[in-house]
Amino acid sequence: MRRLRWLTAGESHGPALVVILEGLPAGLALSSDDVD
Repeated sequence: MRRLRWLTAGESHGPALVVILEGLPAGLALSSDDVD
């Protein structure tokens, strides 16, 4: 099983936060609810 890795950028209390998820299968559809 592959490990998941996530990188974040932005301000934690700002209007937006960017997240990059690595290690997921190509073409896997995710919603914000799946990640939350």
